[in-house]
Amino acid sequence: MSSYEDIKELLVTKFEVKPELIEPGATLADLGLDSLSTAELIFDIAEKYDLDIPDNRADFTTLGEAVKMVDELRRAKVGSA
Repeated sequence: MSSYEDIKELLVTKFEVKPELIEPGATLADLGLDSLSTAELIFDIAEKYDLDIPDNRADFTTLGEAVKMVDELRRAKVGSA
C-alpha cells in the first residue's frame, strides 16, 4: 500500500527530478524542490489520494518521511470508512 512509486512518478514527471536522485533518504531540497514546489507536491498528493493533509503533518524533510505520512493518512482513511 506504499505510495512511494506514485510519489516518485510525480517527482519525475511534474517536477523533473532525475530518477537516480530519488531515494527515501533524499531531502526535498536534494531533489531540487523549494518551498513552493513542496507545497505543490503536497497538494498533488492530497488530490491524488483524496486526503486532507493537516499543516502539522505536512512538516517533513525527506521523501521517506513524506511517504510514511501519506501511507499513515491513507490507512486512517480506509480504517474510518
